[in-house]
Amino acid sequence: MAKSFFFLDAGRKFFSKAVIEKLIDSVSDAGIDYFNLYFSDNQGFRFSLDDMIVKTEYGEYDLSIALGDGYCQPEENKAPCGTNGYLTQADMDGIIDYANSKGVELFPAFEIPGHMGALLEKFSHLRYEGSKSSLDITNPEAVAFAYAVLEKYATYFKSRGCKFFNIGGDEFANDLGTMGFERIYNDGKMKSFVTFINGAAQILFDMGFEVCAFNDGFCYNNDAETYGKLDTRITVLVWSPGWGGYRLAKPSYLKEQGYHLVNAAEKYYIACDCEDWEEKKNIISNFELHSFGVKEPEYIEEVSGGMICVWTDHGHTYGPDNGVALLEYLPPLISTFGEAFKKYK
Repeated sequence: MAKSFFFLDAGRKFFSKAVIEKLIDSVSDAGIDYFNLYFSDNQGFRFSLDDMIVKTEYGEYDLSIALGDGYCQPEENKAPCGTNGYLTQADMDGIIDYANSKGVELFPAFEIPGHMGALLEKFSHLRYEGSKSSLDITNPEAVAFAYAVLEKYATYFKSRGCKFFNIGGDEFANDLGTMGFERIYNDGKMKSFVTFINGAAQILFDMGFEVCAFNDGFCYNNDAETYGKLDTRITVLVWSPGWGGYRLAKPSYLKEQGYHLVNAAEKYYIACDCEDWEEKKNIISNFELHSFGVKEPEYIEEVSGGMICVWTDHGHTYGPDNGVALLEYLPPLISTFGEAFKKYK
């Protein structure tokens, strides 16, 4: 039976505990199974554990210095900064307890090795050469750092009964002027990416998590041989068929390679600069679980689930309001997705 997922980008924009709980109400009322909470991106690192020190063989790192806003991009009109807010461990404890009381499974999304800009602002020596947003996957210290941070947060979420973990894995080094995966596929560094993601996934598998990630780096260019492939135990969130020089693997190819797929198509994305919320509602009402892609859609018979994502890269539209303004717009769309998904249950 296919499962339904709601994804909230609470990394770029700060959402308070109260607002997240209101959205959990909507997810529960809509009969959606999972709430995927994304808490770290280039524009914000927004979840503080009680202990924020991580240690590796290379040294000790205090993650607390990176909390709050990351770097802003006003020149791109994508800067939901200025709140500097973040959730505490007590906040997250309450959010998870509340989700459980509503029959919703909450689980984290912690993006690696791309979209780490807020963290890497404070640990800039661990950046991939020329990139502000991505980790240097060829640097042993950087890899050890990312694994230590991942394990620290995973240990917390495991202690709270969470079963899924989303490691992102998309848009690596896309700020280098060309699409990052195209670059590392051509220069031979895709092997480092595969090794990095498989290592991260293994940490989580060893802890008993089910692991998911976005489709960008899976069998890039329909190639599962040249650099090996990402662990087939990772559930693939298929969001994009590729653009601007990307040669992402076709969903049918991923299926042939043995991956479980979740339809997370960008067609159904909810962006916070949306100008026609009613039109977005109409699009979501026609959610098609088995149809992947836009120009040349592929029909995939066996699909593990469907996901709608709220992205706040234009979240500054609503100012530093802790997400309150979005409570006017998101609940009707969440309800619409839940209703559209009923036929796949």
